[in-house]
Amino acid sequence: MGDLLIRGISPETHDELKRRAQQDGVSLQTYVARLLKRATTVPSLADWVEQLEELPRHREASGAQAVRDARDELP
Repeated sequence: MGDLLIRGISPETHDELKRRAQQDGVSLQTYVARLLKRATTVPSLADWVEQLEELPRHREASGAQAVRDARDELP
């Protein structure tokens, strides 16, 4: 496991992180580690857009027509 030292956090931010950690019943270190893990499990916007660009295109299909067809299938 790696270590991380964060300097320059405002007192208000530090206090709020401590408060939330206490509320969750965990240490500040555990709380912040969970936040960082959660932040890194979701792709960044740039990565997400890149993934979208890699999806195959369906030029023959119309999004509007797909919505109309789906509506027609509703009871």
